[in-house]
Amino acid sequence: MKLNIILLLLLAPMMLRAQTDTIYHLGSKLIKKHLKPSSNQYLVFIQRKGDARQTFTTVWSRDVKFVNRGGKDLIEINQKWYGSDTARVRNVYSLMDASTFSPIYHYTKMNRVIEAYDFYSDKIKGSDSVSNNSKKDFLITLKDPTLNWELDLEMFPLLDLKAGKSFAISFYHPGGRTEPKLYVYTVIGEENLSVIEGGSVPCWKLRIDYDARSYAIFYISKKGREVLRMDEDFGGGVRYKVKLSNAVNIR
Repeated sequence: MKLNIILLLLLAPMMLRAQTDTIYHLGSKLIKKHLKPSSNQYLVFIQRKGDARQTFTTVWSRDVKFVNRGGKDLIEINQKWYGSDTARVRNVYSLMDASTFSPIYHYTKMNRVIEAYDFYSDKIKGSDSVSNNSKKDFLITLKDPTLNWELDLEMFPLLDLKAGKSFAISFYHPGGRTEPKLYVYTVIGEENLSVIEGGSVPCWKLRIDYDARSYAIFYISKKGREVLRMDEDFGGGVRYKVKLSNAVNIR
């Protein structure tokens, strides 16, 4: 018995490592199975811990399409963020390879500021084909491929989600100061989320710990493979993203 316990203790680190997938790109089978053309909206709600009355609220519209350009199958995602604070209003456009979800192009317009990036296997650079691109001189070299962190809501449902499994995902926020690196997300359990129509939806709970004080949990439906909710504690406040059951055609 003692020998078995010792062996389990010795093998535990190896078992944990075996449950972690390192993700630089996604598998085509899971993309084809779970990603569908769609139009989704999320209510994004930020609340300060010091005064719960102080909030920031925006609505995100996210449209997913499959397109073919020059004989290449691509995924196209358009985002529009609406809010009373113009600093949080933006238009975001992204292109990915349809078989790997690897980023190819990313464009953001915030008020009059435009940022546009082209992604290559060994670098990310400011696009020189976009007028008034504030990031035209941007350049970062890549040691390994990376995924676009702006598209996590569409990406997480495409993972091979299982109880206790972890994913070390290479993420980069286009134009961000932090270089691409691996972030560990772990399936910490399951929960049934109540829905407006009544009843509940079984979800996986995917968690990331940013540091000792901040974390986020994503609730991903098992059947529909959608992020239905995110709860994020970032120290000074909390942020929620809640998928709306009825999308509104905001002009």
